[in-house]
Amino acid sequence: MTPIIFTTGAHLQPIQVKKEDGIKYWVWTVTEFVDDSFKDGKVFNPKESAENLENLLTE
Repeated sequence: MTPIIFTTGAHLQPIQVKKEDGIKYWVWTVTEFVDDSFKDGKVFNPKESAENLENLLTE
């Protein structure tokens, strides 16, 4: 089981990704939003996951 940490307003979990050259590395990804997020200075509560980028930006 991978660890989950909390940062202000979100839970984070590490995932391993592979670059085009085959090098693997770890990055943090948001798994849950807890507080308001903002887009262009206005409250924006994004989806936590989506099938494409456009749907991630849809409330």
